[in-house]
Amino acid sequence: MSAGTSSRDDWRCLHVVAPPSPAAARQARAAQRRSRAGRRQLRRRRLAGLLRFAVFLLLIFVAVWAGVRVAHAGTDASVYTGHRYVVRSGDTLWTVAAQEYGADADLRRAVHEIEQANGMGDAGLQPGAQLTLPYLGE
Repeated sequence: MSAGTSSRDDWRCLHVVAPPSPAAARQARAAQRRSRAGRRQLRRRRLAGLLRFAVFLLLIFVAVWAGVRVAHAGTDASVYTGHRYVVRSGDTLWTVAAQEYGADADLRRAVHEIEQANGMGDAGLQPGAQLTLPYLGE
């Protein structure tokens, strides 16, 4: 024995490693194949997880988009573009504005908007005439 080494270290140096038996070699190759298969399986799982996450994000995007579309589609288009009113006997612009826009609306503005939307000047209302009642956008 040399100084500073233990008998155990000397034993390792003297120990001759025999080549693995054919059965041990087969087991080692099988273990290596299993580890490759395990890595492949892990890779597939990760890819499947990413795919599920991407589909989830796509579904969220579609749901938000559809929700916005439905929210805006639910409003009556005539609220924004105006709607038709058929003039009856005895109607004036003031009574039409009060009836259609309510007492809370500024009736002076409503009458002015009705006149502008229909291109009316000083002409009076005729029964059976159709008026476009614009949206007042409060």
